[in-house]
Amino acid sequence: MREFQERRLLRKVVFSRLTCVFLAIVLIFFGYSAAKIYLRLRRAASANKLIEKQIAGFKIKKAELEANISRLESESGIEEEIRNKFPVQKPGEKAVIIIEEEIKINDIGKNGSPPGFFGKIRQFIKNIF
Repeated sequence: MREFQERRLLRKVVFSRLTCVFLAIVLIFFGYSAAKIYLRLRRAASANKLIEKQIAGFKIKKAELEANISRLESESGIEEEIRNKFPVQKPGEKAVIIIEEEIKINDIGKNGSPPGFFGKIRQFIKNIF
């Protein structure tokens, strides 16, 4: 009988409202902590992906710069770069300058030809306003 009463007392203490409230608070605390850690993990993973993309971009840029450096180390590369940046020519060379005629976008119709009579009137009225 004594053993039965001790078990009953133990169940009474374990299943009391105070114990259940305490366990609920502990459960909420652990759940909140787990959620916080999960959100940090997600932010870290997205930041990691962003950094990996930046690293890949930097690697591509590094390869381009190394190719450009190796091109500039040759005599022809230096000459090409100087000719692109400055208007120079070798002795005996002649320069040809080609000037293209500018075509206004307003003067071109839908099919690529100049607009007709009504198109010119429309352009005139459009230019007024």
